[in-house]
Amino acid sequence: MRSVDPRDIRKWDENHRAASARVQRESALHPLTTNEAFDAALALLVLDEQLNGPPFGRFDPVSEREDEQVREAWLKLRARWPRGR
Repeated sequence: MRSVDPRDIRKWDENHRAASARVQRESALHPLTTNEAFDAALALLVLDEQLNGPPFGRFDPVSEREDEQVREAWLKLRARWPRGR
């Protein structure tokens, strides 16, 4: 396992806090209406699909690994069942 430099974590935390503060300032200065927020969310979904393809057809290594673990567990369980049933 790779070790993480604590300085990198501190820098990430500083950047995250600065970004959060900026978002709060911008939200207070330029609040969105409900329709504007909804339109912005839809625009982000469209952008994500343009960049990454359809969301339901994407390769997901975590889901693939979990599916394989389920198959292995099922095979182990099934191997213990009597064949006469």
